[in-house]
Amino acid sequence: MLAENPRLHLTTIVAPGPFLERHLGEAFCGASLLQDELEGLLVDLGSGNGYPGIPLAAARPGLRAVLVEASRKKAAFLRRAIELAGLDRVSVLERRVERASDLEDLEPITVLAARAVGGWEKILPKVATRLASGGSLLLWAGPRVEVVSRRERWRTLELLARKSFPGRQRSWVWRFGPRRLPSRSWQPWGGSGQS
Repeated sequence: MLAENPRLHLTTIVAPGPFLERHLGEAFCGASLLQDELEGLLVDLGSGNGYPGIPLAAARPGLRAVLVEASRKKAAFLRRAIELAGLDRVSVLERRVERASDLEDLEPITVLAARAVGGWEKILPKVATRLASGGSLLLWAGPRVEVVSRRERWRTLELLARKSFPGRQRSWVWRFGPRRLPSRSWQPWGGSGQS
């Protein structure tokens, strides 16, 4: 990644310590919010440099990862990186994703990951409708998530957890899941159950 960085502008963080902390450490922090034995499809939206998708897939070997990237050059970089690393459970989907129908050719998503995705406020609630039952949306973002997640378009999602990053006070990984509807016991004619 660092070798291709001058050409592709993959990261502004190039010092070894901060690089490991921000790219790998924050991805593994997100993985810690997921069950160890999780299986299914992981979709990393706007993958760009492969983070958090590649570390998430490494941390949760039951997941098959699809790195979604609209830029042809960055998608080619991702394919090459996957090939060099021998990651057979990771593939690249070169496409712009703005709504659920953009991913309709994929199976239901177990984990949807988004980090540094422009327009996430509008895109994620739409794409999250592709989550499998019990699926998770992981979002790397700041405090604005608290306000945005209360908007009407986010009503289908509920906040399940968030985790802060060591030494960073205004940045978290947020875990959302499909909102569970309250269960109602059926009673004929809306009565109290008495005949």
